[in-house]
Amino acid sequence: MQAGGPGEPGGPGYHGGNGTGIGGGNGLGPINVDNSQLITIDIVLGIANICLLLILLYMYIGSYRKFKSQFTFGLVAFAMLLLLQNALFTGFLLLHEGFKGPGMGSPIFFLNTIEFFALLVLIGVTRE
Repeated sequence: MQAGGPGEPGGPGYHGGNGTGIGGGNGLGPINVDNSQLITIDIVLGIANICLLLILLYMYIGSYRKFKSQFTFGLVAFAMLLLLQNALFTGFLLLHEGFKGPGMGSPIFFLNTIEFFALLVLIGVTRE
């Protein structure tokens, strides 16, 4: 990847070009979404992840009160730390322009989406 190149049609435009074509310039394939729109979606996903983590934390605290084991305490600590990380990162997305730079939308989108589904799986397994 060299900076200042012509860009590749249909590609993500990493070479300094506009990357117009099927890729839309954001690396998402045929989906044509602006970086600022992706950042907004990322913020919504971050808030959704925070809500899922609060549910998970509530469930883990209930288990800890019931069983008082080190494992359930570890789950509580894990959920709290992940909640802190998500709250800080979503706050940075909301308040600091540096996190909204060009090309930041799609990597954050994919990470938040994967985390969202991972948390759904974790909540489903914990409920059983």
